[in-house]
Amino acid sequence: MMTPRIWPDWLNNIWAKSAAKGAGGQPETLAEHTWNVLEKLAETIRLRPALPAQIGVPRLWHCLFWAAFLHDFGKAARGFQARLRPGGEKWKHRHEVLSLAFVDWIAAAFAEEEQRWLVAAIVSHHRDEEDIQQLYNSIGDPSDRSLIGLVAELDEPTLRGLWRWLAECPVNWIETLGLVAAGISIPALPPEGDAVRSVTDQGAANIRKWLKTYHRWVDRTINRSDEAAVQIGAIALRGHLISSDHMASAHVGELPRPQLADPDRLLAGWKLSLDRLYDHQRASLNTRGSAVLMAPTGSGKTEAALLWAVAQAQSHRSVPRLYYTLPFQASMNAMEKRLSEDQDGLAAPFPGQVGLEHSRSTLAYYRRLLEDDYSPQAAAREAKWRKNLAQLNYYPVRVLSPYQLLKGPYRLKGYETLLTDCFEAAFIFDEIHAYEARRLAKILATVKYLRENYAARFLIMSATLPQLLRDQLAEALGDYHLIEASAATYAQFRRHALIVKDGDVLHEANLKRIAQVAASGQAVLVCCNTVDRAQQARQQLADQLRQLKAEVKVELLHGRFNAEDRLRKEGLVREATGARSTQRQALVLVATQVVEVSLDIDLDVIYTDPAPLEALLQRFGRINRRRLKEAAPVCVFREPVPEKPRPYDPELIQAALRVLDRNQYHLIDEAQISGWLDEVYADTEIARRWLSEYQAAYTDFTEST
Repeated sequence: MMTPRIWPDWLNNIWAKSAAKGAGGQPETLAEHTWNVLEKLAETIRLRPALPAQIGVPRLWHCLFWAAFLHDFGKAARGFQARLRPGGEKWKHRHEVLSLAFVDWIAAAFAEEEQRWLVAAIVSHHRDEEDIQQLYNSIGDPSDRSLIGLVAELDEPTLRGLWRWLAECPVNWIETLGLVAAGISIPALPPEGDAVRSVTDQGAANIRKWLKTYHRWVDRTINRSDEAAVQIGAIALRGHLISSDHMASAHVGELPRPQLADPDRLLAGWKLSLDRLYDHQRASLNTRGSAVLMAPTGSGKTEAALLWAVAQAQSHRSVPRLYYTLPFQASMNAMEKRLSEDQDGLAAPFPGQVGLEHSRSTLAYYRRLLEDDYSPQAAAREAKWRKNLAQLNYYPVRVLSPYQLLKGPYRLKGYETLLTDCFEAAFIFDEIHAYEARRLAKILATVKYLRENYAARFLIMSATLPQLLRDQLAEALGDYHLIEASAATYAQFRRHALIVKDGDVLHEANLKRIAQVAASGQAVLVCCNTVDRAQQARQQLADQLRQLKAEVKVELLHGRFNAEDRLRKEGLVREATGARSTQRQALVLVATQVVEVSLDIDLDVIYTDPAPLEALLQRFGRINRRRLKEAAPVCVFREPVPEKPRPYDPELIQAALRVLDRNQYHLIDEAQISGWLDEVYADTEIARRWLSEYQAAYTDFTEST
């Protein structure tokens, strides 16, 4: 922590935090907390120094610095100070409203519009405008004396101490924080006596004036304006102050910056060199701006994505934040570990810099910490702390679901801090094919919103992208680069021999044959479309293997297991069949669609229920990942095809089977798979229904946000 040379020690008896909330169990003074907030603000300013000019609010840092300086002055009230001491009673006022009594001390350093921004930042750093209006809804009544009583809680010695703080410290604090070039002006304060009297005599009237100014600004400017600079600027204003205040209150360390500027560091960690990269990986490293990447499963798409992020950091614009989005929690957990921890002799790209954000991230952290020999109590504390850091936007690299980003356009709680951290960020969207039309529409509408308003850049990648989906990507991304694996790379990844089988995988003869394959020492994947079918398959296969006297485990994996059991089962499966496992063994894994998640497993053969082509391709991706065999069989049964669209649309299944029939008994050429998908969606009714669902959801989302 930096320490300024000039410190207002005469205010050491004015607290901002009680001992229970202060660092190390000690009370935190108002000056200490204010300094901590300014320190966090300075760190965020250094992440995006040119932001004010980019969003059309040239004095944003000036407004924010002084809003942060004054934001908690209202805590100096007698009642608030008593509340912070042992046995103190609850204080019924809002300290941020009382802080408005001090705005007139510095108002001359602000243009009229900037004064509104200053007031808005101060009074809204805890509550929304509607909350403040409800709490202070009688300020227009001349007989209302509540504000007079509130101002009376500020005694004269305290007011003189606060004035002296503003008079003596800011120049040195700005220098110490490295903000001399940030455009922060020093206000000319009124004389001390005049300043004190302006609060004691006019404080209530001034608060009333600034509250009216704030409410008018929100109603006439924010709620009714279509001007992007106003909307985005207001979000940046509140988002920066709330984020800085929350991080300061949590006493987090200095914000780390993403280590993206040096591609050689990443390559060395992966034990790779430029000449050993695939063509699409080299192209990613040389691509500036948004892009779509198409490459076969197992061909280093994750490495290509991170090299693309490096390319953005090497351009004239920095990358203050990197977001890696995935559709499933298991995928997110695995990716967070891959990015933050050394694995199999390969160095982690971002050690200690990766946050995990999903509804069960605390449990995921907790399980990992237990594996690292933390005690249960220590693991629980550390897991909660890491979850809090992620929520505070502390980490420069974040692994999350794209649904987390929808909070921004929907303006759900915390949206300002989320969107503020999206300015100039780089986003990687993995497994984009996994979302059905309605959800994909909301995701891509959010992509467009962030691109147009927050200068965000995007890499969207998948092994397969039908033209129908690529058309929607063009709308979301605007101009983008298309990066495709070379024909030679696709040729290297012909690893699956396609077989379409009559009947149902649950027929006795089929299960008997599957058991014989497993008994011969192979790792077998059986994929069913429902939990009930998977449970039936698991029981009958276990019976068949007992009859064969084969000591082969049959593991069941589906979405109804609780998180603890599922994580344990996934660990057992990875140990037996993981692509990097040294303890591989024969196994039957019976699973539902959960296996489509990017689990790092590598089995020898699959027998699967029929499903839409995209789902089948994901299931095939769990087979022969390391390409240890020239070709591994991927077997799709024709039955059952559901009569109702649960779990899958029967028309999509029938369309997939038609495509597979024309290509069976051949090695699957992944270069042709997008063409296969185009065949599926060439069916007029399928394409019409998909586009109808997509467009309806897209329109509804954009009109409601």
